[in-house]
Amino acid sequence: MRPLGSLLVVVLLAATGCAAPTRTVSPPSVDISGKWHGTWSGYGVMGYPRRDEASAEFVQQGARGTGRIVLHGTLAAESVPEIVRIAGAWGTRVEFEVSGDEVVAREEIDGRVFTVDLKVQGDRMVGRVRDAEPQVTLDLSRVRPPAPAQAPTPVAAAPPPAPPAPAPPPPVPPKAPEPVAAAPAEARPAPRDFVAIPEVKPIYFAFDRYDIRPADAEVLRANAEWLKANPGALVLIEGHCDERGTNEYNLALGERRARVARNFLVSQGIAAERIAIVSLGEERPACTERTEACWAKNRRDVFLVKPR
Repeated sequence: MRPLGSLLVVVLLAATGCAAPTRTVSPPSVDISGKWHGTWSGYGVMGYPRRDEASAEFVQQGARGTGRIVLHGTLAAESVPEIVRIAGAWGTRVEFEVSGDEVVAREEIDGRVFTVDLKVQGDRMVGRVRDAEPQVTLDLSRVRPPAPAQAPTPVAAAPPPAPPAPAPPPPVPPKAPEPVAAAPAEARPAPRDFVAIPEVKPIYFAFDRYDIRPADAEVLRANAEWLKANPGALVLIEGHCDERGTNEYNLALGERRARVARNFLVSQGIAAERIAIVSLGEERPACTERTEACWAKNRRDVFLVKPR
């Protein structure tokens, strides 16, 4: 009789509702379609706190939708899922569900590798990356489209002026001797790849910092003026570090140095699509001596250009 008694216990447990609770889904009370911009916060190598740009773009239809989430500067942020770090500035494609004012966004192929839980508060959306350890949080704000420009009020056209009196024909100038054609100047060859040029100069940083100092800001303004005068030029910004610190940390620091220079150039009117960035960490030192003067030369951003 013991097997029969065990079977009865199992049947009674099932009948009393011992199954796992299901998530209650409510009709969506928000529409997150559009662009969002803000920051992500987490931790990088060696436990250093990290905070950088984040952006997203969503298309919602009913309670579901698709989109893309971009977390910038995650190369050395080990708490961020690997698929997001690899995607970099291209972003991670997601599918999402909306229940009330809560959003769950999952990587479109395998939601187990990247899931974000978000809550919408008006034009703000906050949340965290599920199962990230240490915690990774997001704080996004809706990007409002610019207001349409008002059409100018038409002004009545002034009556045309009276035609001027005909001018006498100009005297015929004496025929000048034909100039001797000068030899054409040798054209400067266009580089096939990004190269350094003397007109666009590097900038330098303090130890373990990526903020732009006043003297280097003047250099960046001059670089921006050159790029404005040469709209057909593209620029690649290389971020470099000295040899102190781990490879992973220096790669992340070099990326932040390149990114802050790019943001400065954009603020001066240079189109973001003309600028690419790369971090080389400590891999290409300008000086190899183990002195502070040498290390100061290695903590730099180098600007390389090429035609479109």
